[in-house]
Amino acid sequence: MAQPGPLRVLVIVSQRSSQIIKARESPQDLLPLAKHVLKKNGLSRDLAMPAETRLIAVQQWRTRVFIVFDIAHTDYNVKLGHLPEHNQLPVVVAHFSKKKTAYTANPWVSRRVNHDVAMLHNANGFDAVPPYVEDHSSGKPPSYHSPRDITMLRVTYI
Repeated sequence: MAQPGPLRVLVIVSQRSSQIIKARESPQDLLPLAKHVLKKNGLSRDLAMPAETRLIAVQQWRTRVFIVFDIAHTDYNVKLGHLPEHNQLPVVVAHFSKKKTAYTANPWVSRRVNHDVAMLHNANGFDAVPPYVEDHSSGKPPSYHSPRDITMLRVTYI
């Protein structure tokens, strides 16, 4: 059973999933399905979508869509969300391919997801609020016009 407190959820939607179009066009509509899969696998306590559930980021690639949302993260602060120390949430993964599975992220994946959320927050600038969307599906890297701190844009392998 999931622990009480904030939880970050990474939803991975493969092109083999029947949900890929929904993931690309309206990723927020996958949140109830992801919560259901988490509950079925003992990683979330309830099926209700609490008011504290928030879509944080969407990253689109040609073959996958990565969606991150937070559950019960009432301390999220858009002024500080770009700082790594404000992105230390436990992470669970819901993976949609031909099958739907869910599991607790290993430490490397947890660090990577939290790091990427901080980087996306930073890259989108001072006035940006979630969800942060990054589209790589065209094959061109995204551009950031007003990042908070350009030193955070360098790739950091955790």
